[in-house]
Amino acid sequence: MTGPQAPPDADDEPIFGVCGPDGASIRCRVCGAVDEVVGDEVPSMAGYGEDTYVRCTRCGSVETTDPIFGWRAKPAPWPPTTKHDQP
Repeated sequence: MTGPQAPPDADDEPIFGVCGPDGASIRCRVCGAVDEVVGDEVPSMAGYGEDTYVRCTRCGSVETTDPIFGWRAKPAPWPPTTKHDQP
C-alpha cells in the first residue's frame, strides 16, 4: 500500500494528524502509517526549555520543536526512491 505523497513545499504543513475514533491514533500524512511514531523530549541545547521530536518509523518524516527555531517539519520523500544499478 502506498500512502499519500507530500508536496515538495510541505515543510510548513504538519506531518502528523489524529485519526480513528475520538482521535485516539496518530497518522503520518506522508506515508499513511498509523501509530508508527516515536518521540522524545530532552533539555534544549539553547540552555532553556526543551527540544522535542516526533518521527515516523516507517518513512522517517520528522517534526521538531526547540526554543530558538520553534516548530519545523522535515517530510521524507515518499514513496522512497530506489538506487538504480549504474553500468
